[in-house]
Amino acid sequence: MNEDLRFYIRCLSRFIYVVTDDEYGLITNLRKHLAKHASRMHVYNSAFGLMPIDSLIEDWRSRYHKESGSPGIHEALISMYRDDPGPATNFYIITDPDRWLQDPQVVRRLLNIAHQLHQNENLVKVTIFVGPRLVIPQKLQHYIEVVEDPGADSDDIMGLLNQAAERLKIDFPESVSQSMRGLTTQQVTAVISQSIIQAKKNKVQGVLYDENHIKTYRKKQLRKTNLLEYCEVEDQGFDKVAGLERFKGWVNRNKAAWTPEGQAWGLRPPRGVLLVGVWGCGKSISVKALGHAWSLPVIKLEMGKLRSSGVGDSESNIYRALAMIEAVGPCVVWIDEAEKSLSGGSSSDKSDAGTTSRMIGILSTWIQETKSDVCLAMTVNSLGTLPIEFVRRMTERFFFDLPSEEERVDILKIHLKQRRQDPAQFNLASLADDSKLMVGSEIEHAIETAMTESFHNKKKGLDESLLSKELKNKPRIFKTLANELKEVLDWVGYDPETGDGIRARFASETKGEGFRAHQIRS
Repeated sequence: MNEDLRFYIRCLSRFIYVVTDDEYGLITNLRKHLAKHASRMHVYNSAFGLMPIDSLIEDWRSRYHKESGSPGIHEALISMYRDDPGPATNFYIITDPDRWLQDPQVVRRLLNIAHQLHQNENLVKVTIFVGPRLVIPQKLQHYIEVVEDPGADSDDIMGLLNQAAERLKIDFPESVSQSMRGLTTQQVTAVISQSIIQAKKNKVQGVLYDENHIKTYRKKQLRKTNLLEYCEVEDQGFDKVAGLERFKGWVNRNKAAWTPEGQAWGLRPPRGVLLVGVWGCGKSISVKALGHAWSLPVIKLEMGKLRSSGVGDSESNIYRALAMIEAVGPCVVWIDEAEKSLSGGSSSDKSDAGTTSRMIGILSTWIQETKSDVCLAMTVNSLGTLPIEFVRRMTERFFFDLPSEEERVDILKIHLKQRRQDPAQFNLASLADDSKLMVGSEIEHAIETAMTESFHNKKKGLDESLLSKELKNKPRIFKTLANELKEVLDWVGYDPETGDGIRARFASETKGEGFRAHQIRS
């Protein structure tokens, strides 16, 4: 059971709100943890009314169900108000609180119970709200303790694994338990069954369960919600990224910090990395390559998906998203174009009653305080609207400059191979010269256009002369967004003594030449 919940129960807190997706697991855990108080424990379920916890669990087993006439929430609260536990303690579990706490009459009845307990300190009643969404009316904020339940803990998971192992004569290593961390009890049971069936389907000699299926299962669970996006990184290694030697070196050096051996030695995973620079220079693909190099899932977080029109819904969504991220961890959390996603905090009190400001504050505090092994990777095109606290909390910051001639050759090779063209058949040095001051995405688009023209003109393959023409004539972001780029370069700064940026390190080797985009500064 969650340690915070244990603490508040020991303190006999009047109202405890547990945010969890595992109602069944929480209720059965409470029954086990408070076994000596079982006769004093009641659960309110809208289908059954207020009933003893043992009766509810027995009903789940026996499949007996009242036809109708179950007391409503108001009758249940009246009964709770009238109850007199004497010298003992009564525990009440109320399910679906996000539904009931939007009713002013329910709020008033709960306030009456709180006042009743304050009037008589010898009267002890503990009410535990259990639901997936946090909804606390302002009038109850001072009375309720909040617990974020991360899902089944290691003891719960090992208990379910041991049951399956005994039944199926299978030994599960401890790593399986760790990979299921954060799942609900029902999900653990489901993924055990699915991994065994998947192993039988694959028919691999000596393999009784498929541990890789657990990762697949996690992906599917994330896809059930629109709060987060699971990014595929299996085929997104650094072989798809040209140049950026210094960034790649940093990634490879920090790989050990994610391993048990490195952490036992004392290494700590990076808390965050900021990738700032020219549009189209590989920041996004570099985040995926980072996840691939560290063998970690990349979870994309978009603040826009978390915003909701309901009062308190946006804050509830971000709390839920962060809980899901911690359950998936260790992982990389990616915020793309963070200057847009995290903007609006300063004017939030006027535009949305402070919702955006609170959401940004929740995320900022979380990345600072979370105990989970999570690295926040932010890609940024400009710094004007990015909250400074996120910049300060990054372990490392990298600047992505225009690609050098050598890097443009590598970019051409990568995209030509992806389109079934043989790079050896092209004068790459000449094409790299044609693509001077272009970013990687512009080179890619030029190749796509030249491929289309070559096919239209019935060429056997990509025509080099058409590609050369397209590279020369394509408009450069370097010129069309000159003012915006100058702002980024001014922010990064350049220290001639170190040959590096002042506020962000260069992602590529510079050979002491400073910004490759130095022309923009003149």
